[in-house]
Amino acid sequence: MGMFTALFAQSSGTSWALIAFVIYTILVFVIAAFAGRLLTGRGFMGEYFLGSRGLGMWAFAMTFAATSSSGGSFMGFPSLIYTHGWVLAFWIGGYMVFPLVTMGLVGKRINQVARKTGAITVPDLMTARFASAEIGALTTLLIVFFMAVFLVGQFKAGALILQTLLEDVPLFQDMANRSSWLNEIPLMSSQPAGYLLCLFGFAIAVIAYTCYGGFHAVVWTDVLQGFVMALGVNVLFFLAIWQVGGLSN
Repeated sequence: MGMFTALFAQSSGTSWALIAFVIYTILVFVIAAFAGRLLTGRGFMGEYFLGSRGLGMWAFAMTFAATSSSGGSFMGFPSLIYTHGWVLAFWIGGYMVFPLVTMGLVGKRINQVARKTGAITVPDLMTARFASAEIGALTTLLIVFFMAVFLVGQFKAGALILQTLLEDVPLFQDMANRSSWLNEIPLMSSQPAGYLLCLFGFAIAVIAYTCYGGFHAVVWTDVLQGFVMALGVNVLFFLAIWQVGGLSN
């Protein structure tokens, strides 16, 4: 109880932000817990990795949007425009082709082949489609490489958001001071201990609910994130207009 008192004993703005974050995190783990229950009594592989291929169009659309429009879109892309100017907004025009090609052309064909071959993962599908274990291994290496590059941005964005949210909280400041040993780890000496603490906390939370709940947990937490992102962008739009004094300004 004392920990929560210290956590929320801040200005009203910080307190509400922390309360919203804690509630959101609890919802994520509640969803993961329900998703984990769905794995019992069913075919584990198909249920864990694919959700039995029966999650529906809207759930898939929301998880696709929340995955593609995540840290890079909400932090990286605006920061590039802020730094280099509006000319970089043309980049988003090319990026808009990506979901159309992925879902309209490639996605449908991948679904058809996966159902025919019984493939669970993309490497399984490529191995079965081309009857080549080498192509399957190459697919695995490519996925690991490009997903690692993609996730660097996501985990960094999550850590920076947490650090900004918690930087004025005495409890977090105390934990950051006690975590100075993190700077002794190779390649981490140049980063603040508070950032590293947020990075590891964010990573552990994401990995925990993903590993426990499988594809169901990923999809339904992404659906939740999609609603939060859509609502947040619309609220932020009107708040930004109000802050500058209306559209005339």
